[in-house]
Amino acid sequence: MHVARLLAITEVRNVPPEIRPFVDFRAAMEERELDEAEKVALLIIETTSCYIPVFLNGSESLAELEKRLADQDAKLATDSRDALAPHLS
Repeated sequence: MHVARLLAITEVRNVPPEIRPFVDFRAAMEERELDEAEKVALLIIETTSCYIPVFLNGSESLAELEKRLADQDAKLATDSRDALAPHLS
């Protein structure tokens, strides 16, 4: 099982260009219109170049995020879980 770690919590407009395609793809999957001021958490799967954006608008719970990661054979690192918990419903 892979470990997912929190890289940053930032606004969509501040996401680095090399990570932005992951954010755009996730937004398309969720059929959401991106707001450049929206907060997003950026996770990385350790030992890979796979980034997982998590929109922090209250539409996803911590349990749902952990299930989504488990479906990708990944687990949220404890420190990252603790950091994200206040931001997810």
